Amino acid sequence: MQDSIKFAETLGQTAGNVLETLKASGGEATSWDLKLKLHLSSSSLYMALGWLAAERKIDLYPKELNFRIVLVDKN
Repeated sequence: MQDSIKFAETLGQTAGNVLETLKASGGEATSWDLKLKLHLSSSSLYMALGWLAAERKIDLYPKELNFRIVLVDKN
């Protein structure tokens, strides 16, 4: 149980780092750029992106072998 809680916390931190990186990048980046900038495994990146997409904080658009990730405008 403790491992599950720690994993969820780590995933939440990763999602937060993705959001901050997107904000610093003008609100848009590719999945490849995020992976390299944040030094993430593919699994960690895509779980964080799924978390953010489920919370409607980002939109995902297929782009060749990657995804284009765009912050959702919350005016």
